[in-house]
Amino acid sequence: MMGEIERFFVQATKLPGLEALPDKGLDPATDEEIARVEKKRGFQAPDELRRFWRRGFKHRELSTRDDDAFAKAGFNWLKLKFLDRDLPMFRDLAQHYPDGDPEKRLLQVGIPLTYSEPQVVWDPDGGIVHYSGRNPLLPPITPTLSAFLEHWLEAGCFGSHSLSAYLPLVEGLLPGRIPPSENRWIAHYRKQFGPKV
Repeated sequence: MMGEIERFFVQATKLPGLEALPDKGLDPATDEEIARVEKKRGFQAPDELRRFWRRGFKHRELSTRDDDAFAKAGFNWLKLKFLDRDLPMFRDLAQHYPDGDPEKRLLQVGIPLTYSEPQVVWDPDGGIVHYSGRNPLLPPITPTLSAFLEHWLEAGCFGSHSLSAYLPLVEGLLPGRIPPSENRWIAHYRKQFGPKV
């Protein structure tokens, strides 16, 4: 899946109507680095999350703008060293929620995978969620990271704002295994931000 995502970004940077930011990368991490962060920060990542960090991948952020709409593709995936640095701040946000609140629990046990809000977060009790303190917490998008990545790729690695302005530009590059009407990332985003995005 990661290879397909990397190829998508390489091809999408050549499309008219899209601007690409400089290459970004999620640096590969060693088993020792992953184990050190897990021990230091008190969590146990699932195997698929460890594989994600071990592999790393190259990606970009893309954007498009016309007179009426702006859209962004890509996420700023959190490198393991920055997860190690930032996880205490993520955990500290839990103090702002009452006991029993689902957001409090997510902040206490979740692992953020992206940097900017809304963040893609692995929830050990449910899968991949999209978290921001400014938006209501919705049920998980997918039960696993690999399922999320597949739906994300089929949405053209869409990140935010106007999907309707962005998706037509990249449709020809999508694998086509999951139609937009069945895409869980698209459905989640529209539920969160409105059906007209």
